[in-house]
Amino acid sequence: MSGDAGRGNEHSVVRDEMLEAAREIPQLDDDGLEGAPQGFLEIVYGVLFDPVKTMQQAAEKPPLVAAFVIVTILSLLGTIMGLLTFARVFTQSLDSSGIIPATRSLVPVVASIGLVISYIKWFGYSAILHLVADLLGGRGGARGVFAAVGLAGLPHILLTPFQFLGYWYGLENLFVSVLLLLAGLAIWIWSSIILVVGLRETHRLSTGRSVIVFVIPYFALFLLLILSLIALAVTISLFPLNTNIPGYF
Repeated sequence: MSGDAGRGNEHSVVRDEMLEAAREIPQLDDDGLEGAPQGFLEIVYGVLFDPVKTMQQAAEKPPLVAAFVIVTILSLLGTIMGLLTFARVFTQSLDSSGIIPATRSLVPVVASIGLVISYIKWFGYSAILHLVADLLGGRGGARGVFAAVGLAGLPHILLTPFQFLGYWYGLENLFVSVLLLLAGLAIWIWSSIILVVGLRETHRLSTGRSVIVFVIPYFALFLLLILSLIALAVTISLFPLNTNIPGYF
């Protein structure tokens, strides 16, 4: 009897250890292992068509490399379209065949400067959003906000075909200009919604507070512009028009 009891205790210990080990195994969801790393194309598709789930996963494991690639691609596309527009405007206004070759020679320099500016804007904007979210009670990490800001810019890649239409037909075409304006507004709203979702999931805020976090930098920039215009107007008003300048009549 004592031997049977001993074997029963051994079986109980083994069973308890197996149950404990089973609890430590990540649970499966519909798409496989929970927290499984996503590929770049999966992240792109998720940001555009399933942003809530994608941002939830990005909050847990920020895909900084994917965000870096997206920011880089958007910067290069913006540089290319800007140079094309520049070349078209000047070739129309000036009858000079040297504009296009000069523009081509500037591509590496302008692209490098554009990349640096894009990275600085990405880092600075992410830092501001992280600070504001933290002040409003957020509990997320800076890496998550950094990734969310980079991923949220992805819809702007869809603006490239409309920009090319503007380059091809010219911005003096009213229909093309209106179409480009509406497309830009729609894509900005789309990107803003994705960013709000990213802030909400990263910092575990309510949707309302996430919207406030998103709006505050724009409000601060607008307020700074107003104060700058007021300061400029006050500065101009302090100087009389009839200044005592030699030779002034």
